[in-house]
Amino acid sequence: MWSRVTFFSASLIPWSFLAFTQTYPTPGSWPPPRVLRVSLVISAAFAVLSLTTPLIVHDIALTPDGPTRKSGPLYPILAVYILVGCLTPLGVFIGKWRQARGQARAQLQYLGTGLFILGVGAITANLLFPLLTGSSPYSWLGPFFILPLVALVGHAIIRHRLMDLRLVINRGLAHAVTIFLLSGALVALGRFVFETWSTAPLAVQTDILVVSLVALLILSTPAQKLLDRLIDPYLYRGRIEHSSALRDATRRLSYLMQPAELSNELREILTEAFLPESFVMLAYPFDSQVLEQVSSDAPAAVDLLTLGTLMNEQSSSTVLIVNPSRETGPARAAHEILRLAGVEVIVILRRRGQLLGAILLGPRRSGDAYFKNDLLFIESLSELASIALENALLYKQRIHMLEYSDRLLESLDSAVVAVDLSGQITSFNPASKQLLGLSEANRGEFLSDLPSEVGWALALAVSGLWHPRDVEVTIDHEIRGIVHAILSTAVLHGDQGRIAGALAVVTDLSTIKALERNQRRVEHFAVMARFYAGIAHEIRNPLAAISNFIAMLPDRFDDPEYRDTMVRLLPIEVNRIVRLSDRLRLMAPSEGGKLSVVALPPLLNDIVAIHSPAAQEQQVKIQLHCPDELPKLLGDPSQLVQLFVNLLKNAIEAMRDGGTVTVEAETPVGRTGSDSIIVRVIDEGPGIDPAVRPKIFEPFFTTKASGTGLGLSICREIADFHRARLALLPRGPLGGTVAEIEFPCVPTDVAAT
Repeated sequence: MWSRVTFFSASLIPWSFLAFTQTYPTPGSWPPPRVLRVSLVISAAFAVLSLTTPLIVHDIALTPDGPTRKSGPLYPILAVYILVGCLTPLGVFIGKWRQARGQARAQLQYLGTGLFILGVGAITANLLFPLLTGSSPYSWLGPFFILPLVALVGHAIIRHRLMDLRLVINRGLAHAVTIFLLSGALVALGRFVFETWSTAPLAVQTDILVVSLVALLILSTPAQKLLDRLIDPYLYRGRIEHSSALRDATRRLSYLMQPAELSNELREILTEAFLPESFVMLAYPFDSQVLEQVSSDAPAAVDLLTLGTLMNEQSSSTVLIVNPSRETGPARAAHEILRLAGVEVIVILRRRGQLLGAILLGPRRSGDAYFKNDLLFIESLSELASIALENALLYKQRIHMLEYSDRLLESLDSAVVAVDLSGQITSFNPASKQLLGLSEANRGEFLSDLPSEVGWALALAVSGLWHPRDVEVTIDHEIRGIVHAILSTAVLHGDQGRIAGALAVVTDLSTIKALERNQRRVEHFAVMARFYAGIAHEIRNPLAAISNFIAMLPDRFDDPEYRDTMVRLLPIEVNRIVRLSDRLRLMAPSEGGKLSVVALPPLLNDIVAIHSPAAQEQQVKIQLHCPDELPKLLGDPSQLVQLFVNLLKNAIEAMRDGGTVTVEAETPVGRTGSDSIIVRVIDEGPGIDPAVRPKIFEPFFTTKASGTGLGLSICREIADFHRARLALLPRGPLGGTVAEIEFPCVPTDVAAT
């Protein structure tokens, strides 16, 4: 009879399994109700036939080799039905598991694994093996396959809170399992070591005594603490001493850190204490009224505007328990939204009456509530967290400002160098390495490592004596030579307004100077084109006259008047061509000159000596004031002679009534170790009309009746070639003009070689 009852219950498994799969953990669309009804009818029919007829099994007997029975004609059909009825729900179960998330997925995972083990083991031992062999020697193993199912379901209930039984069985089951395992181990060890274990003359049986002693030991306070320490991680219970945890939190939050780093520290502190299911930290960035997530978790499924409104309404409290049942109106709706998002505790971070952010904690994984001592600990921690968050936001703002400044300095083409009050180099940007030749080894060194112009400017700026702005200087670069640059300085002040250092900005003008030279070259070529066109026109006239005389020569060779005219006019026309060719030679580009070290005193003495007799014929006296020990310069002697001769002739021609032309050469007054020489040609003529002064260096511009307008243009060309500055200045109220040329000197070591 009991065997027939077994087949009766087995016939109902496919239908019950299908119905369970269709409704757990949430109702699904498959199997449809029609399939369930058909399955119920088939299962009921097989169940009735198993109890009342030999169509399924018959002649069941218990032999020494195990149960035996004879199969009826419907037994194979029942076996196929059970297989299909179990495999189909398992497939549906797997499909639901793949689509489920969160707690539902955990339920399906553990329960499905247990059912799979149970189904495979029981079907193999109780169905497939008897179907293939005709006997059931292993059918007694079938019920034991339910043990994995019970273990997995129990694990899911305890660890994942799948049922409300957790609070009842988690501690009891843990203690029972511990007592069972420890007692079993001790009893087994005692039986193995002591032969008289079971026959010892004690008042009670030895096994019962061991179990009782183990139970008392487990329930003692030291054992409870040890057991809790071992079991709590499995049960997601964070047991801490609040006072020591608060001291540890004070130490860990006292460091300066970024908001994300602060979030990680708070997560670790709260996880060690409570093991919340979720942790989200939000903060108000400076100059913003919108909460932003700081923690690296998935974005919080919370309406941040609703949360911000709820926090603003809490003017005094720092810890808010999410409990919709205790609220009314809009606050109740906000609490319901937060509860649906999995938030149980809101820690409001506030400093000096200003909201800084919040921490959202989910339910504790242990299933315990946040008790009074826990909330007091969280409230104390919120004060520390608020201070740390304020510092973190300020630190982040400062980091952003420094990063912006660094990126700005790195992107500048100008060299930027900063020094402190003692003159040590504190920082510089990458452009300083290229323009000023600095390297990381110069950081912390003194101003002497900088080019002299920049070093002196910074020294004067730090001392408060001079603050140069947009001053053009030259820097002696190791590779590029003399580099033209614009220099500006600024004084850096400390917190109390005192001078803390200085900053120098040096802008390379090499590109601009090169463009200026190219522009002058282009202008020079344009001038040359106009000049050559004018020369060609001027040459055409004397050539035409000479050509006419030559054409008439065969016919009028014997005409005395013709010969006299030709003898008188031909030399004049030829001289005109010669003078024009000299002008062409003078207009040759200056870049073709060859530079050499030139001493000015003998050069000027020779020029004055040669031109003094001709000047005296025009009642002009030339005076030379030139010391013998002048620095030398790099130049082309022939071009320098041409430059000074042109200026001297202009000065002589400007004094039609006679006078004195003074030529003087000197180094700039007041400079020590001067790097330039100034030569002046001073006349006592009427001076230059201010209206025409801007045009005096233009080619072909002249105020003379017979001038070509090329003299001063040629002088400017020669001066530019020698990197000299040429200027025509008024002599003073008495009239006259000063032609001043400033040449750069040759370095002493170069001049010596």
